[in-house]
Parts: sequence; C-alpha cells; structure tokens
Amino acid sequence: MDDLVLTGTLALIAFFAIIIASILGLLFFFFWLWSEAGAGNYGSILLSILAIIIAICAYTGAGYYLLVKGWI
Repeated sequence: MDDLVLTGTLALIAFFAIIIASILGLLFFFFWLWSEAGAGNYGSILLSILAIIIAICAYTGAGYYLLVKGWI
C-alpha cells in the first residue's frame, strides 16, 4: 500500500510541475511577444506564429495518419 501512495504522490507532483511549467512557459512567450511587438521586430513574431502553425499541422497530420491506420 505504501508503494501505491508513493507512486500516486509522485505522479501528482509531476502533474502539477508540468502544469506550472506550462503556465510559466506561456507567460514567458506572451511577455516575449509583447516586448518584440513593442520593439517593432515583427519578423520574429511572424516566424514564431509560423512555427506554432507548423506544429499544429504536424500534430493534426499525425492524428489523421494514426486514424487511417486504425491505431487509434
């Protein structure tokens, strides 16, 4: 029983650490985006938005591929 409690506790710690890191990453990204827009450096903003769009397309494409193969 102690192993189950320890495993659950570690899983919750990792889960909340990932959530906190994600929130901090988003805050850093938006702070960076705001400062780049204020500096007038729109090229890096467009490149970051393009990278996000490419990542979304790759994720969607992988999902469709797995769906067609019947793996999900």
